[in-house]
Parts: sequence; structure tokens; C-alpha cells
Amino acid sequence: MGKKVTISDIARRLDISPSTVSRALSGKPGVSDELRKKILSLAEKMDYIPNVAAKSLKTQKTKTIGLIISDIRNPFFLDVMHGVESVLFPRGYKFIVCSINENLEREAVYLNWLMEHGVEGILASPLTTVSGKHNGRLYKKIARLGIPVVFYDRLIQSVENFDSVVLDNETAIADGAFYLTRKGHKKIGICLARRGLYTIEERYKGFKKAVELLRIETKPEWIIEGKHPLDNSFEKLRKLFNSEERPTAIISTNHPMTRTILKAARACGLKIPEDISVLGFDDLIENELMSPPITTIRQPVMEIGRIATTLLLGRIDGEKGKPSSIKLKAELIERESVKTLMLP
Repeated sequence: MGKKVTISDIARRLDISPSTVSRALSGKPGVSDELRKKILSLAEKMDYIPNVAAKSLKTQKTKTIGLIISDIRNPFFLDVMHGVESVLFPRGYKFIVCSINENLEREAVYLNWLMEHGVEGILASPLTTVSGKHNGRLYKKIARLGIPVVFYDRLIQSVENFDSVVLDNETAIADGAFYLTRKGHKKIGICLARRGLYTIEERYKGFKKAVELLRIETKPEWIIEGKHPLDNSFEKLRKLFNSEERPTAIISTNHPMTRTILKAARACGLKIPEDISVLGFDDLIENELMSPPITTIRQPVMEIGRIATTLLLGRIDGEKGKPSSIKLKAELIERESVKTLMLP
């Protein structure tokens, strides 16, 4: 690897001071147009690359934020990143993605690493375990150090005074259950992904509320509690689908769980929606391509990323005021995986 070209190298070639070169390269006044053109031309010929780290030491700005995601394999976060990038790039910001793989220790390691590397803010989808453990104290420490944090998708419910952008998960599932009852379904089950997570617990609240208000019939064995990975859910679903007493419809609480429901139904020889109706959650492109296409609850994922990033940049720019707590609405996308049992 060749030696990296420095400002001093350019200055020596032109027999001028390094400070003059620095002013020209950074667009500051005090350099004639003719000299600035010479400096920029030579810098390009010499393959000069600005030292961002050195610049950030002077300005105390790295123009970088950290993005904490739960699992890089989850397509949900691709759309989140698209939304984040659409706001950051025009402002000259970049972001570092940290996948915590639903592990508290890994989350803490990444948070400390982001602090050490001088990020100006953090967007986080924080983990809360089944036993209620979380990194709330560490997030509070980060905020005390003057690094803004915005929660998106998930919250730590016992940790206050943070901006947040989440889905109205409770209403999303309640509306989904209401849709199923309009299609004639009264026996409805639900597949909960990992318990303890903010999103899943809120979705379960919505289901329980709908059961009470709509007088839906459900049973403990129709409520499938998943773990990570989803093998445990698959076996529970196979047992349910092979039983004589099964629901006419089942609700998923995230896309990986939807896949598991479909896999278990196929393994049991059940046809969708003839033998059992499926209401998915998250609207990925594959939902349209499946046979049958899956009726699902769509989250405004890119909008979550955009709004959360806008809030974070506002805090980085010094905006004060009470924390914003934003809940966005889901949309039900009707396709062909839910059977009409009776006309309304």
C-alpha cells in the first residue's frame, strides 16, 4: 500500500503553507480562486483523501450515527435502513449498523463501542428479555453524556424521557381480529413470536382486548408462544393443526412467524385458506408471491426509520423540549389467505 498523501505533501509541492492548503480544501475564505483551483487540481492528481478522523477531532463532529437493530437477517430492518439513509444522506451523515442478535451483552458491547467511536447520536430498537432485563441504565448514561438516543420499533417501558417512534401494535392486532370476525371467524388463535419483546407484548394485548370485546372463542392451546429460533413454534403448530379442535383462523405477530405457520400447515397437509385462514404480519414482497397470496398487516417501516432519524438529527442540532412519543398506524392488506365463512 502506498503512502497516504497529506496536506503537508500538497503544500510542499506548491511551496505554500499547510494552513493555506487546508483552507482551500475545506472551502474557507482567505485563498484566491486561482490558487484554490491549483490546490484542488493537485490534490486530485495526488489522490488526496481527507482525514475525517482528524477533522472530527477539531470540530467534535463525526457526522455519524449508530443504528442498533435486533437481527440483520430480518428483512424488516432493510426497510428501516432505507428510511434512515433517505434522511441522513442529504445531510451528509453516515450510519453504522450494529446487529445485537437479541442478546443483551452484545447490545451493551455495541453501545459502548459506538460511544468510544464518537457517534453523534443513536437510533435503537432496544431489547427487553422475557425476565424483564434490559440495558436501560446504559441508555440513560449515554443520554447524560450528551449523545441523543431515539428508540424506534421497540421501547423499554420503564425507561422514560426518550424520543420514540413505534407502531400502534395493540390497535394493529385488534383491527386484524375484527377483520377476521367480519369474515365470519369466531375461533381464532395467535402465534406470538419471542415473549417479553415490547412489540409482541403490545400485539398480544391487542388480541386479548379483541377477544373480550368481540367475544372471540380462543383456548390456551391456540395461543402459540414462540422462542428464538422458531423450531419450538413449528412443533407446537403441527400439534395444533393435527388436533380435532383447532381454530378456523390464526394470527401471526411477525413475518418469520408467518413463515412458520405456513410451513407447519403444509407439513400437516392443510390448505390455506380452505382448511385454515392465516393473517400475517409485516408485508414483504414474498407475501404477494406466495400461493395463496397472504393477507397481512403492513407496518409503515420506512416511515418509522425516516421519522426516528428526523427526530434524532433535531436533537443533534440542539432542539430542546419534551420527548416525542409517536405511534404510527398499520394497514391491513387483503389478499387470499383468509376464507369467508359467512357473509356479513
